[in-house]
Amino acid sequence: MKSRKKHLYPLFTVLLGLSTFLLSTTAVKASKPIYGYLEPVTLITQQITLTAKLDTGAETASISAKNILLYEINGQEYASFTVSHPELEQPIHYNLPIVRHARIKKRAGEHTQKNRHHSRPVVRIPIHFDGKPHHIMVNLTDRSHFSTPMLLGRKALKKLNAVVDSTKKNTLLQKTDS
Repeated sequence: MKSRKKHLYPLFTVLLGLSTFLLSTTAVKASKPIYGYLEPVTLITQQITLTAKLDTGAETASISAKNILLYEINGQEYASFTVSHPELEQPIHYNLPIVRHARIKKRAGEHTQKNRHHSRPVVRIPIHFDGKPHHIMVNLTDRSHFSTPMLLGRKALKKLNAVVDSTKKNTLLQKTDS
């Protein structure tokens, strides 16, 4: 009988450890909201909602910008630009300080051996996502040929505490409909 208890103790320890691990993993997963690959984002300053693609394959976020003009005031670099996309009824104008310049890898066929990257200005833009305000950094590029005017990459998704289910879309719209 003593020998049997001796063999059950390691098994009990392993099972206890495994159940603790599974419970803690489930708790972590439950704490992060799950969104679809397409979700609405509201630009706070104009209260205009647009569709963003939540893309875990992209590192950074970008917004569809045209008429980008870079200028300087008292040593601070600014970007004047228009958020414009076929999805939007009217263009939205911004003047924002530039946080940095992003070095973006060009697509295959767009680059030469010497020039594989190009630079894009990055600004911090206020948004509402899932009813909460956030300031995210976006690089400025013309996305009018893409289906969505905004792309949220891994850095923004981490800030939004978002988990993406690529089989779903517009989960936030479904929330408000119920």
